[in-house]
Amino acid sequence: MYKNYLYIFLFFLVSCLGAQSNVFKKQLESIHKLRQLSKSTELGLETRIAYAKQAVALSKRTGVDSVFLLSNDRLSVVYLGDVKYFDTAKKMFHENLKLAHKLKDSLSIAYINYQLGYVCHASRKKNDSAYYYYYNALKYFKNPSFSKITKYKTTQPYILNNIAYLQKDEQDYLGSQTTSIQAINLLLTIPESEETLELLSNAYNSLGLNLKKHKDYDRALEYFQKSMDISKNIPKEYEKKLHAKINIAEVYKETGDYKKAFDIYDKLLEDPDLFKKDPSSYGAILCNIAYTLFLAKEKHTAKIDSLFTKAHNIFEGLKLDYELSASSNDMSEFYQATNEKEKALFYAEKAHGIGKRGKLYEEELRALKQLSRLKEGEAGKAHLYEYIALHDSLIANERANRNKFARIQFETDQYINETKRLSTQNILISVIAAIFILSLGLLYFIRLQQGKNQRLLFDREQQEANQEIYGLMLRQQAKLEEGRMQERHRIAEDLHDGILSQLLGTRMNMGFLDLKGDDGTMGDYHRFLDEIQKIEKEIRSLSHELKGDEVLTKTNFESMMDQYLKTQSLVGGFEYEIVNRGVLFDGIQDFTKVNIYRILQEAVQNIVKHARANHVCIGFYLEAERLNLTIEDDGVGFDANSDKKGIGLKNMASRAEKLKGSFRINAVPNKKTVIHIIVPI
Repeated sequence: MYKNYLYIFLFFLVSCLGAQSNVFKKQLESIHKLRQLSKSTELGLETRIAYAKQAVALSKRTGVDSVFLLSNDRLSVVYLGDVKYFDTAKKMFHENLKLAHKLKDSLSIAYINYQLGYVCHASRKKNDSAYYYYYNALKYFKNPSFSKITKYKTTQPYILNNIAYLQKDEQDYLGSQTTSIQAINLLLTIPESEETLELLSNAYNSLGLNLKKHKDYDRALEYFQKSMDISKNIPKEYEKKLHAKINIAEVYKETGDYKKAFDIYDKLLEDPDLFKKDPSSYGAILCNIAYTLFLAKEKHTAKIDSLFTKAHNIFEGLKLDYELSASSNDMSEFYQATNEKEKALFYAEKAHGIGKRGKLYEEELRALKQLSRLKEGEAGKAHLYEYIALHDSLIANERANRNKFARIQFETDQYINETKRLSTQNILISVIAAIFILSLGLLYFIRLQQGKNQRLLFDREQQEANQEIYGLMLRQQAKLEEGRMQERHRIAEDLHDGILSQLLGTRMNMGFLDLKGDDGTMGDYHRFLDEIQKIEKEIRSLSHELKGDEVLTKTNFESMMDQYLKTQSLVGGFEYEIVNRGVLFDGIQDFTKVNIYRILQEAVQNIVKHARANHVCIGFYLEAERLNLTIEDDGVGFDANSDKKGIGLKNMASRAEKLKGSFRINAVPNKKTVIHIIVPI
């Protein structure tokens, strides 16, 4: 019976777990679908944000932190689609980083550090923070567990390229060169793909720009050409070639080879859709052509003016600070040469203002130098002094930046090592705490076990006492039964040997009498003899019944029950019957019989108190080596499903449990109550 209940429970448990698993699986499918929709470039940014937010809300309801982290990170990345959401994205990245550290998710920590570096870099205001996060991400991705996996191998050179551009922006050109070379060397060890070729093209272009800044023009041209050659095998071939060719033309312009520069620019302008494809590059080409014509001392001032104006308007429309500042400086020099001082002064001041606001130091220097030329007297001297101060500070800053990035690396490594030390210390504290808690738990368990042992000892003593009481009851019942049987035998013998013999003698003596009389008298005589003979038979039968073995078939246990029921039936006013279908109680353990008897007592007391029954039936039968006891009455019944159950029913259930059996009640209000006990024997 217990096995059946266990199987039912396990089936129910598995069914519940299966249902929960199916619900969770559907939730994950919905979350994945929403994430995919948030990645779709065919949808507008606001729509993508809405899908990403739905994925976050659904992920939160799952209660699984790792699922929530992935959805939250996806929303943060979608926010990067517009500069106005950068602050929101940055805040979410910081929250995600805390959760990733809590989950010890190294991959998420690496990616979130990279994303924070990108946000800080894109703002152009927090390059120190950008470098810190880039460097952190790089350390994680250098871990062998990631660096050996193909899909993560390209992440390192991607970050290195970004660090190289950041260093270039901070005038750390040597550091930028070193970082670009690291990226190139790493990319050359990775199997060729469109992604690796694009990264390699970017790295060569970055290296070329750094070499151009150091006026190493031949090597700069070499790397720009490599960038252009590699771009033939990537989807962004047009864009990469365009930028490389512009950079090559810039080198020719700076080296004074104006003809080669013009040839490149003219070739690029042959594309009628250039403005639609890349308006900023189109504006840069027009501006470069104008400035190159000016440097080449061409006399086409109207054409140069027109090209400058057209390019400048394009930059204004696109709100490109660097291009506006650079073109303003170029135009100022041009207007100074054409003796248009007011225009020259206007564009020099414009270049200075944009350069200062955007921290475009090179263009700010050019503007200050130009202003010192254009303005006379103290004003010109002031700009010259400002130029000298800025120039000196930039030289010092370049050295400081190299030291600064080295310092950031050192401090980051120190922080990581300190974090590891604290983590080890925390682990040690946790282990000691765990041992202490386990010790307390062990002590508690020992005390609990001692308490259980005491209760078991008490229960055993109680069982022994119950068995002793039961033994005394059996012995008492046996003595009573023995006395009853002796008395029955005596009465049977007295009836048989005494009264029956006397009646037989009397009848026989009367039969030998020679009586005469009328027919009526003689008829009565013979009838009386027959009656006496009948009385003899009845007495003989009664004597045999009193001395017969039928009574002996009842065990002492059954006699006890019968005696108890007899007494209680008089109190409760009901009839009873005991139906035994082949159960031999002599072969059943006393402990079982004691508890069966107590259950019977409790049930009969309830019948007397509450049932108002007319008939009670006690049944015993065996089924699969289990003793079945049924106690049925035709009383008023009760609601078996009610939570309010008396101590009597609980005691009966407890005794059945002690016997490792089952206890069941089937009650029908105003009709009957059936108690069914099943115990193993």
